[in-house]
Amino acid sequence: MAAILYFVSGHGFGHAVRAAQVVRELSSGGHRCTIVTSAPQWIFDANLAGCDYAYRAMTVDEGVFQVDSLRNDLTQTYDRWKIFLDGTERWLEAGMALVRETGARGIVSDIAPLAFPLARRTGLPSVLVTTFTWDWILDFYRDENPAFSELAREIRASYLMADAMVYTPFAYCLPPIRPSFFVPLIAKKAAEGKREIRKRLGWEDVPHFFVTFGGYGVSGIDGLRLREMPGCRFVFLGETSAREGNILRLANSEVSHQELVAACDAVIGKPGYGTVAECALNRTPFVYTSRGKFAEYGPMVAEMAAYIPSLHIPHEELFAGGLRNYICRIPPFNDSHKTDPGTGAPAAAGIITRRFGI
Repeated sequence: MAAILYFVSGHGFGHAVRAAQVVRELSSGGHRCTIVTSAPQWIFDANLAGCDYAYRAMTVDEGVFQVDSLRNDLTQTYDRWKIFLDGTERWLEAGMALVRETGARGIVSDIAPLAFPLARRTGLPSVLVTTFTWDWILDFYRDENPAFSELAREIRASYLMADAMVYTPFAYCLPPIRPSFFVPLIAKKAAEGKREIRKRLGWEDVPHFFVTFGGYGVSGIDGLRLREMPGCRFVFLGETSAREGNILRLANSEVSHQELVAACDAVIGKPGYGTVAECALNRTPFVYTSRGKFAEYGPMVAEMAAYIPSLHIPHEELFAGGLRNYICRIPPFNDSHKTDPGTGAPAAAGIITRRFGI
């Protein structure tokens, strides 16, 4: 058994869920990962039941500061990254203590940049698992504040210290790290089909829609005016279960995110890797709204059309009760839509163990 340090971005839930799939595969191979992140531990507990892993709370990046899932605060984003990078030496010292404590044989990062200077300093091999890097995301804001480009250059230099990179579909503008390995989607497909999940949940034979906006939530949910569509059921995932008319709230201890994606007639939310990948693997259409100024948004929207039927609803319509006009004309899947085996996690784990010689 080998010990691995796995640094995971705390930005939203998508990085945590993706990393958990790779950690599960590493664990099944007999390796013990220590996950280092500011993402909440319950996400990993939910995705790693039965796995031997450790969790350490630590800020490993600053992401894009979000008021909610659809609104960014760029001033806060810049200030937080500046403070974080100014503290690089303290961060590396804390990281070195973790390496000594765990006896790590290698370092994996999704997508914490300072993991790679840490690997260089400690002489450990390192692998970046990603679909984008923070230098690209932050440089996108240079028209708002030219100083973002300076941050981006500093962050990019850290990524270029990685010994190898693993990436999947929906990856954009990655740094020139060699060797690089392309793998299938790292995401979860429901173990049961749509009919079986709906039967288990006791759902009526009416259209169901999964409303999900990631880890930050969204302001103005009441503006969706969901109760004005009594012929449909709108499903939310949270900590407890309850029903209010046609609004179903299900506990994450009762049903998983990917099961709701598979069971519903469509997902309503914002484009992000985790949601789009699960829609692709579970063959579920997507009604989406824009997510504010974010570099990944444009290319992801363009590429996801090849994998899943989707409809864009502008914010002003979404939050003024206009959803009714969209869910009644969601296009179906057809033979032209791409498929993916969803085997990226075991492929990534295999690459990691070979690179680490374990």
